[in-house]
Amino acid sequence: MSYQRFPVPERLRGVVDHVWLVESAPLTQVRREILIPDGRPGLAIALADPGTRHDPVTGAEWENAAAVFGVMTRPHVLGQLGTSSYAGVGFTPWGLAAFGLPALVDEVQELADWVGAEAVAGLVAELRAVPFGAARAERLAGFLAARLTDVDVPPVVVEAVRAIDELRGQVAVAEVVRRCGTSYSTLYRLFRRSVGIGPKQYAEIIRYYHFVGGLLGGPADAAATLSALHGFYDQAHAARDFKKYTGVSATTFRAVQNGIAALMHGRSVQDDPDQGA
Repeated sequence: MSYQRFPVPERLRGVVDHVWLVESAPLTQVRREILIPDGRPGLAIALADPGTRHDPVTGAEWENAAAVFGVMTRPHVLGQLGTSSYAGVGFTPWGLAAFGLPALVDEVQELADWVGAEAVAGLVAELRAVPFGAARAERLAGFLAARLTDVDVPPVVVEAVRAIDELRGQVAVAEVVRRCGTSYSTLYRLFRRSVGIGPKQYAEIIRYYHFVGGLLGGPADAAATLSALHGFYDQAHAARDFKKYTGVSATTFRAVQNGIAALMHGRSVQDDPDQGA
C-alpha cells in the first residue's frame, strides 16, 4: 500500500491539515479496516473502485466514492474490493466551517450534495489525469481553495486545540481553560460551535488516538505499559476507551487488519492482495 501526505498551500493553512493519497494492489477479496477517530474531519474521493464505509453503532453504510465526513467519536469500518486509489484531505478540527459546511459529527455527506455532481465528475477526471504524487495533491488543494468562505475561528478554540494536541490529550480541561485565559462555559460554547464536540471529548479522542499508535507493532504486553504512558488510570480504563473508539478489544485490533491505522501513525504497511476480511 502506498500512502503519501502533502502540505497545503498558504491559503488553506489553518483549515486543512494536509492532503493525502493512497493506492494499493488490486484486492480479490473484501478487505476491511478499522478507521479510528483522530479528531479531524476529512474528505475522501475514490479514483478507482469505491469501497464502503460502515458505522457499526448505527448500522449505516455508505459507498466510499466521494464524501465529506465530520469528526468521529466512534470507529467506522472501511471495506474495499478491487483496485484501491483514493485522494483526500484531513481538515483542522474546525475546518468544515470554512467551506460553509456543518460540523457533521459522526456523519457523512456526499461531495455531490456540497458542490454538485458535475463538479465531482470533473474533479475525479482531473485527478485521474495526473499521476500519483504531488501534482495530484495540488489539484485537489486547488479545488478546495476555490471554495473557501470567510469564517473567523475564535482564537480561544485554536489555542485549546493546540494545547490538547501538544499534550496528546493528557490534559485536564481546567488546565486548557487556564491556558486560554477564559471561562469553562465560554470555551465549551465556542469549541462545540466550531468543532462540533466539547473540549473534554476532543481530548479523550486525541489521547486514545496516540494510545492506539503506541500499540501498533508493539510487544504483546504493550497495552499494560501504554495505559500508564498515555495517562489512563489503569489498564481496564484503557481497555474500555479502546473498545469505545475502535469497537473491538486491543487484542483483537492487533490481530486484524489495521493498515489504515498504521498509515495514519506513519508506519509502513505491506500489501497482501489476497487477504480478506
